Amino acid sequence: MSYMKEDRAAQWAEWELEYEAANGDLRFIDWLDFKTEFRKDFLPLNAEATAVNILEGNSYFQGRRLVDDYLDQFWDLVYDLGYTDPKTIVVKFR
Repeated sequence: MSYMKEDRAAQWAEWELEYEAANGDLRFIDWLDFKTEFRKDFLPLNAEATAVNILEGNSYFQGRRLVDDYLDQFWDLVYDLGYTDPKTIVVKFR
């Protein structure tokens, strides 16, 4: 959580650390517990449906974005959809 220094992530990290200080114990038991809480607070309720709407549409392209920014979002969408077949991933890459 030390990397969460701005915006909503910083506020979330502060709340979690305040919880630990107030209760005297660690907020998360292990990495899986942290990951579950993080996803619950930061990902859309239906990440798969959101990803389908973006990636399967006709308007998802790199456009004027930096390649790194496009790739970051692309891989997030692929992960949310659970795509593992390289052929499917290549077809979706625009």
